[in-house]
Amino acid sequence: MSKSNRFDKRKKTITRTFRIRQEWDSVLQDEAARQEVSVNVLLNKLLRKYSLYSRWNDRNKDITLPQRTLREILSAVQVESLAEAGTRSGALDAINIVNAMGLMIDYDSFVYLVTEHLGGPHFARWFQCFHHTQGNKDIFHLQHDFGHGWSVYLEKYLLSFLSSITDADAQTRVYDYAITLELTRPKSNPI
Repeated sequence: MSKSNRFDKRKKTITRTFRIRQEWDSVLQDEAARQEVSVNVLLNKLLRKYSLYSRWNDRNKDITLPQRTLREILSAVQVESLAEAGTRSGALDAINIVNAMGLMIDYDSFVYLVTEHLGGPHFARWFQCFHHTQGNKDIFHLQHDFGHGWSVYLEKYLLSFLSSITDADAQTRVYDYAITLELTRPKSNPI
């Protein structure tokens, strides 16, 4: 079982007791009530996010920007420059992310990172990922609110990322607020 899947399967739970400051408990209770869940469920959501995402962000020194700030930055950069940056950073990030997270350097890790890490609702939120399979193909429709420049960046980033870890064939379609990535699954994972 790949490392990414071990966190997603229903597993045996353990009981852990620890102390927290009273004001943090108040925050947890208020947020749990707002989300209409128990404090236990909320804490499990927070621990899952930390285990699968936040700890890697902290180690990578990632930053968080408001969406409007990213939109402003993207609108000020030429599309050609975004394409070049996507190609460079995708190739660099692929091996770094996969190795740092202890994932296999293969197609399944790419699928996990696109569907959950970058495109899931709880982590990076670079886009909203709609993933479908048709025979030996995976189709990813990636929607976002950042305009054509971001679509161009994502296309180049993901193609560069993909080619760094697997030999899957890819076709893309770029739209102003989305890209569609159609991949033919490799017969084997060569690395």
